[in-house]
Amino acid sequence: MLKQNTQSPLQIALEDIPETNLVPKKYLAGGSIGAQIAYGLDSSMMVAVRQPQYHSRPHSHDAEQLNYVIQGELYVFVADSGFLAKEGDIFRIPRNAVHWSWVQGTVPCVLLETHTPPLIGDEGVTDTAVALLGPAESATGIARVPSIWPQGVDQGAVERAVAEAWLNR
Repeated sequence: MLKQNTQSPLQIALEDIPETNLVPKKYLAGGSIGAQIAYGLDSSMMVAVRQPQYHSRPHSHDAEQLNYVIQGELYVFVADSGFLAKEGDIFRIPRNAVHWSWVQGTVPCVLLETHTPPLIGDEGVTDTAVALLGPAESATGIARVPSIWPQGVDQGAVERAVAEAWLNR
C-alpha cells in the first residue's frame, strides 16, 4: 500500500514508490534494471538502477528523455553513435530515437530519468508507477507511452564502432 503524503497528493517519498522491473528479460542481453516511477499529467520521473552487466536491446519511445547519472557509469548508444556517461553527467535521448545502454563496470549505475510525455505504458509499469495528481486532475487522457523494440538494428556494429572510436581518441 502506498504511503502517499496525506497532506498533498502531489508528494511521495521515493521509498514509498513500488519498484518495477523496467525491462523484461527478453529485451536484455544481460543484467537487470529496477525503477521507481512517479508521473504527472505531462511527464514522468524515475530513479532507475541498472545492475552490472545490464545491457538492453535497441528500443525507442515517443517521449523525450533526460537523464542524470547519480552513481556509476554506462555506455549509451543513440542511433549509430554512443558515449560513456559518468557520475555527474546529464544526457538526452531525443523523442523516437533508437537507443540502448550497457553497464560494463562492476557497480550499479543509478540514473534519475525524466520522460515527456510519461513513459508509463509498458506492462508492469502501469501497475507500479505512482500518479501525483491534484484533486481536480484526472489520469484520463494522460499519454501512457510504451517502449518499442525494433528489429534489424545492428547493435554489435554500433557498439564496436563506438568502442573503436573511444580507444582511438
